[in-house]
Order: sequence, then structure tokens, then C-alpha cells
Amino acid sequence: MQTELKNGEILNIKTQLPPLGDYAPHVGCWSNIRDELLSGQLQKWLYTPYFIGEIDGAIAGSMSYFAAADQPEVGAVEFVGTAEPHRRKGIASVLMSALIKHFRDRGGQALYLCTTNPHAGSLYEKHGFHYKIGDGMRYLAPDTADFDVTYLSFCGTAQVRPATWSDLAPLTVLYNHPEPHWHIKEYLTQCFHDTRFESHFIKLMRRIEEQKGAFLVLENPQQRLAGAAVLERLDTFYEQHVATLSLRVCPTYFSQAAQLIEAAVHEASLLGITILQTFIAAGDQDQIDIVRSAGFTEEARLPKRLRDGNQEKDLLIYSRHNNANTPLPRIRGDYYGNRKTWQEDRASN
Repeated sequence: MQTELKNGEILNIKTQLPPLGDYAPHVGCWSNIRDELLSGQLQKWLYTPYFIGEIDGAIAGSMSYFAAADQPEVGAVEFVGTAEPHRRKGIASVLMSALIKHFRDRGGQALYLCTTNPHAGSLYEKHGFHYKIGDGMRYLAPDTADFDVTYLSFCGTAQVRPATWSDLAPLTVLYNHPEPHWHIKEYLTQCFHDTRFESHFIKLMRRIEEQKGAFLVLENPQQRLAGAAVLERLDTFYEQHVATLSLRVCPTYFSQAAQLIEAAVHEASLLGITILQTFIAAGDQDQIDIVRSAGFTEEARLPKRLRDGNQEKDLLIYSRHNNANTPLPRIRGDYYGNRKTWQEDRASN
């Protein structure tokens, strides 16, 4: 597709799905999944069209959105960029129009993005985005004004399954939703109630690899994610039997929150983890009630550890102790500063 810019130049717009080939070095992507995504290794889970604008054969700008491969309702817009010589020509606006049309043509309802640039914010507002969480913004298709009510409404019993890369955009909805209004949304990546979530999922998926943890989601019959639980093992030899659990469940599925936690406890036991701890802001009573119903008890109260302006709150630590028959995966020598087996042998001789 071609369009004439306001300065008379012709912008050639291409929509490219991974693998991106020669375009890969010139577009944005998260560094910790860049090679896999741009080479097409994640296309089983993620639908990631890149919208690339060229002038006289040179790349002038690009952007992308990320959606589940089998669920087009929600997308996360990322990596909006214009080459320095081509800025202030309206290229980002043209590409955003193409992106939104493509998204809606596939049945898309809600697009999320973020910016700390006031000029970019103005551009996105012109395309129908509105500020939602922190510096995060959201676009809703014209016929989805009731999205916040309907998307996570109760529609039958949900099932627990392991998280996959396809959950990037759906989890953005869950964590950027106004309810539940917990102060701590995701403790492991310091995501609090006014923090957007788009990139946190990528960090968590990488952090739990190699027996370091587990990530579970609660998926309702419409393939929407009503809950998530992630646990990460503490990273010392002496604490590897302990993991931190982070939980979020939309209110319409609170009744299944304990089931989600029990599944996380089971995954922990398979990893040799016998203690799960979770951090909760004092006053978030519904979250406290959920973990208590799953066998957690309050073990510590850290006074005034959370502060929002003049408002101070205690930080509560709830824990659950379990038996695990699986041996711990790492020996002392695996950790930095400790002797390997061959070093022990030499030292003893």
C-alpha cells in the first residue's frame, strides 16, 4: 500500500509477519526474545505483524502489535519508531492508521500501548487512545465501549493451564483492569496498582526458566484469562526450597482463586519447593481472604513498608509450608562463590 505524505513523498507501507529476514535488524523488539520472535520461532503462540514504512527503498518507520495467535481480541502495540531523517512527516500516524485497521479487520477490540513522550501521547490520542494505567494508554474499537465489564465477566468454569507466550496481550488486560484494586499487582517485577503491565510478562517468563519457577493462568471458556499465578524460587543455595508467589484474579472469578493457588502449590512441590510466600498490602482484604482460603497464614508484618504520598501501609507476608518429595535441583557448588566438586577434592588432598 502506498500513501502520499504531506511533503509530497510517497510512503510504501508493508505488513510483515516473522520471520522478518532483512527487516529484522531495523525494527524494535524486546532484547530477551528478539532473536526467537523475529526469526519466527514464536509464531505458534504470537501473532506479531510489523508495519514498515519505506521511502525510496529505505526504512523510514515501523511499529508492531502483539496478539495471541488464536485470539485476535486484544493486542499490545510496541516499538513505534521513526528514523531521524524522516520525523515530523506524519509517518507514525500513517502507520498507526494501518495498524488499527489491520487489527480491527481481524476482530480486534482493545489495543494497549505506553509512552512517556507528550508528542507521541498526542498522536495516540488522535487515533482514539486514552490514558488508562500510569503512562499506559488503550484504544477500544467503536462497538466495545463496555469492554471493561464484558471482557472479564463470568462465563462459566475456568481451567488452570501453564502460561505460554500467547498470553502476553490477554494478561495485559487482566493486570491493567481496574479491579481488583490491589496495591500490589505483581510483586516479582515490582508492578503496583498504577503500573502498566505490557513488558512484565516477558521478564517473568524468562525468569522462571530452568526450574526457577512456574507460571499458571486461569482461562475461562471464552479463552480469556481471568487469573494468573507465578512463583519464582529464591536464588541462593540456602533458600532454594522457598519461592515467592504472586497472584492476580479478576473479581468475577474469585471463587476459583484457591484452585489456581493449589495448582501453583502442586507445581512448587514438583520443583522441590516446600515454602511459598506471598506479599500483600495491609488493607487489601479480599486478597488476604483468598490466600487464607488456600491455607496461607500471616508470618510477618513489616510496618510502613509501602508509602504512597502521605499514605503508609504495612506489608504483610503470608506463607504456606508443604511437603515435597522432589529433590532440590542445585548443589552448593552451582552457586557463585562456592567450591565445585573438583575443587573440594583438591582442597581435601
